[in-house]
Amino acid sequence: MNEAEKTIKRIQAQKGVEGVIVVNAEGIPIESNLDHQRTLHYTYNFQQLLARTQRVMKDLDPQNEATLLDVQTEKNNILISTGKEKYTYVIQPPGFG
Repeated sequence: MNEAEKTIKRIQAQKGVEGVIVVNAEGIPIESNLDHQRTLHYTYNFQQLLARTQRVMKDLDPQNEATLLDVQTEKNNILISTGKEKYTYVIQPPGFG
């Protein structure tokens, strides 16, 4: 079992987790417990959101960058954790996270 698979299993075991996606630094999915279409849909949109967020953070403080983004909507709570080599997206129902 590779590191991405271990990460998904560990996170998915948490109460309320509906989906976990691990992508590389280029935004290409490495591992996901969602179907292919949903994985691509979330990945594409999260990458755009994260890129914009990073630009805003650099504009506010060039020495700073976002490491965790929490997006709460009526249907989902989405956590986006960033790293140098990979990003992890966690999808939960509202009220979790």
